[in-house]
Amino acid sequence: MVTACSDNGRDEQYSQYIDYDSSPTTIVYMTIGDKPTNGKTEEIIEQLNEILIERLNARLDVYYIPWTDYLNKYNYVLNDENTKVDLVGTSTDWLDAWPNVTKGNFYPLTKEMLSTYCADTFACVSDEEWEACTYNDNIYLIPENEFSQWTNHGFIYRGDWAGQAGMEEGLHSWDDMTKYFEYVIENHPEVTPFSADTASVTTALGYISSTTDYVPIMDITSYELWGAYKDEPDKIVSPFYEGQELIDFAILMKTWKKMGVFENFYDVEDINTDITVKFYSGKSACIQHHTNMYIEDRKPNMDIAQPGSNAKFFWFGEENQNLVRTSILHGAMAVSADSQHPELALMVYDLIRNDEECYRLMNYGIEGVQYNIKEDNVYTRPSDYNTENDSFTLNYWWGRRDELELVNFGRDEAAYDLLKSYYEDCAIEYPWENIHFDTTDYSNTLSDIENVCNEYLPQICYGKYQGEPEEMVSRFRQALKDAGFEKLTEFIQKKADEKAK
Repeated sequence: MVTACSDNGRDEQYSQYIDYDSSPTTIVYMTIGDKPTNGKTEEIIEQLNEILIERLNARLDVYYIPWTDYLNKYNYVLNDENTKVDLVGTSTDWLDAWPNVTKGNFYPLTKEMLSTYCADTFACVSDEEWEACTYNDNIYLIPENEFSQWTNHGFIYRGDWAGQAGMEEGLHSWDDMTKYFEYVIENHPEVTPFSADTASVTTALGYISSTTDYVPIMDITSYELWGAYKDEPDKIVSPFYEGQELIDFAILMKTWKKMGVFENFYDVEDINTDITVKFYSGKSACIQHHTNMYIEDRKPNMDIAQPGSNAKFFWFGEENQNLVRTSILHGAMAVSADSQHPELALMVYDLIRNDEECYRLMNYGIEGVQYNIKEDNVYTRPSDYNTENDSFTLNYWWGRRDELELVNFGRDEAAYDLLKSYYEDCAIEYPWENIHFDTTDYSNTLSDIENVCNEYLPQICYGKYQGEPEEMVSRFRQALKDAGFEKLTEFIQKKADEKAK
């Protein structure tokens, strides 16, 4: 779907709403990512703006939220009336979309407004999908509903070393991971077995997903503390707050710590070292990320950096086939409530999302610099491409479309097809898509609970504490209780019950 333009370059669909005689209007797009410094992103934006000026008399500027403490910074900007942005990349499961809706930080949209100023996108979103984007009869989010992705996390490890360890068929359980780390420690003592961002606690949920049929609510904190078990889908529970699984996880992580699985990384001063760089350089045996990142980036790059390493993926939940499909609101676009040009912002978004030339600039860069087309819909890097000098950062994760995507030439299609076949067989739809857990009245309680998690979960995930695992988990759960965990659980149960009716 490509929006047509007239002979003079103006957008035929939207020209009636645009004053081409005035100076171009700047639309500010906010995304998550460290501001690039090599100058290549600016070159891409310059080319994009030539198109936007000609067709919509608009320019795009990018406002970056750096990765360090990104969520607090993101929310601070949206709450700050003095910071003017227009298009806001958001998410219900990792970027507080609904809390920002209830705070009034996003512009209320209507179907009439969207069909007028964001027509191509509007035509490709169903009524049911718009309902998932609606709060109090207004639409606040534009879903990434035309993009197939798997964002379930897992361990990325070296298949060559797994084979040497006697596991030629790969690693398919947490016990297998332990055996793999034992092999690495004995045979590659110079290597960190598992390089991890020590603020990341994804492995805790990963272990719970692998040992239970827990289905988390992704909209309430990034820790996904609440959810339900598949056999009792209407009963809100928290394996973080009760049950044996978190204790078993803590025991295993303490064992890994004593083995030296991540000790070399956790205890040294270079915790800011890029963990992917360590993996590519052969200095670590395992990292953690999600399926799409493994297939599209980590595996192709590892094949180049460490030929024969045969990077493989053990996904969390694999043992018991516990997997939830990615929500269409894992990536979404919103318009800031403070935008002075909401209609034009929608037009710009519609063009970026649906026009092939704009789409490729946003997602792949400049042809000949960041990518070359090898064959239909397949791209490769130019021979002189250098990541440090030629990479760019626009992080457009809020409106991708399968129809316009290119395939990385280095992608292992057989590996991806095999993973997808497993996923399609067992994945369930996200059951909480149309329930908006408005925790505004519990914001202080939720903040206190998040602070408890910030303090305790990294220690549990990396065995970095004195005493026994059972005692540590008990202290964590008592701190959750003191922060008001049970009261908030009752509220979440009430909201789930209301939807069930």
